Amino acid sequence: MKEASNIDEPVFVIGTGRSGLSPLMDLIAYHKTFAWLCQYNAKFPAYYGVSFLPRIVDLPIFNSKLKFKKVVPKHAEAFPFWNQHFRGFGRPFRDLVEDDVTPLVRRRIRHAVSEVMRFQAKDRFIAEYSGWSRISFMKSIFPNAKFIHIVRDGRAVANSLINVGWWNGWEGIHKWRWGVPEPCMLEKLEKYSYSFLALAAVQWKILVRNILEKSKLLKKEDLLLVRYEDLVKNPYKIASQCLDFLGVDKNCKRFKKHLSTVKIVDANNNKFRIPAWKDNMTKKQIAMLNDVLEDELVYLNYLIGLP
Repeated sequence: MKEASNIDEPVFVIGTGRSGLSPLMDLIAYHKTFAWLCQYNAKFPAYYGVSFLPRIVDLPIFNSKLKFKKVVPKHAEAFPFWNQHFRGFGRPFRDLVEDDVTPLVRRRIRHAVSEVMRFQAKDRFIAEYSGWSRISFMKSIFPNAKFIHIVRDGRAVANSLINVGWWNGWEGIHKWRWGVPEPCMLEKLEKYSYSFLALAAVQWKILVRNILEKSKLLKKEDLLLVRYEDLVKNPYKIASQCLDFLGVDKNCKRFKKHLSTVKIVDANNNKFRIPAWKDNMTKKQIAMLNDVLEDELVYLNYLIGLP
């Protein structure tokens, strides 16, 4: 079957996890240009026909907060969908690279994305995924792909990770899936007796380093770095910046109305399921994370100190 005409220009929104992927996608994915994966692609990864379901939100009645109701199709990472076409996509122990892409994998993934676009009758494909960058992997399949990297203060991410049920850091570095940390990171972990907060911070450190390093492979016009803190401060401005970066019409009336339906919560400074990180840690714990994450926090312009 013939591929969608714009299949070589997908958009991948990436981050370490707990970094703001969902609110950013809430803002931009519902633009009329984009096709996206939903929770039903994750539940039925082998059936492309479920990709038709997100068209429901194109109905005028859903250009409201109604679109965010639980059963309504909503954008999702949908790792089972990707795993259907490359078995190790969702939980690899290292980053995925160009050499992991066989001709069969390339054909499968391009066909799958093309089918999603066809069922949704959209011009561009946008997807979110967390963890490793997978940048060179995706670039080898989609040469003109663009990436939006959303980054969040690593101290807030660490606070979030130790409060979710699926975090696997409790079993230690020899059982989690991020590999054995570099010697300099191990020294920090040993210094703090393998504190679980420190371990969660090291996970962020490993992944944010990976994404920043692999981002250097991209042309300037193929990468946009967004800070979660800027997103929650001025979501409309960030949404506009993203659409400009992607060459998409930001003045669409339907999209402007959509933006008014999106609720963005600043989870760094307000209680959102769990207390904000500054309220959920002792001064000693904050000082520990400042020490563990100092290089990356400085590089990303985060203030270091006690609240």
